[in-house]
Amino acid sequence: MAFWQLTRLRVVYPVVLVFLLFVDGSIMASMSGIFTVFPWYVLPTLTLSWLFYGVQFDADKDMPFWVYVLLIGVLFDMYYTGIFGTYTLAFGAAVAVMKQLHKLLDERLLSGISVYFLGIVVYLVVAYVAGFIIGIANISLTHFFLFEMLPTITLNTVIVAVCYYPILSLFQFSR
Repeated sequence: MAFWQLTRLRVVYPVVLVFLLFVDGSIMASMSGIFTVFPWYVLPTLTLSWLFYGVQFDADKDMPFWVYVLLIGVLFDMYYTGIFGTYTLAFGAAVAVMKQLHKLLDERLLSGISVYFLGIVVYLVVAYVAGFIIGIANISLTHFFLFEMLPTITLNTVIVAVCYYPILSLFQFSR
């Protein structure tokens, strides 16, 4: 890989990751009337989607990927929750699951959707369990699965599927 391509990947990837951290919150704030209609609660997870693309397209081999995962988890905790560790653990667990599944599957769209699906399930479950332990998640498990997890997974899986090939071409262009 040429120096300029590696540098571009090392610069563009974390910049987009931090940008998407703030886009997640902006989308949630601006579209809260749509995303939080009773009893539904949809959470955009574009930051996790970008981490998934890094795993799926093997960008983690050319940069300090786990440092980015840790830093984005800490920033997410500081910016959105104020409780250190919840999303740091959720991002780490989800990325670890996605990396293990990526070893078994290839780069095709349906394989990628499967990897992302299980990653976002782990992400949401870890965040829910951490919130339940802390005492900020006070909903039943059934309500969580039906009215929070299902719509969140549906929205984010559609976004990942629609953006899959354009982002694949971006990662291939940088190689």
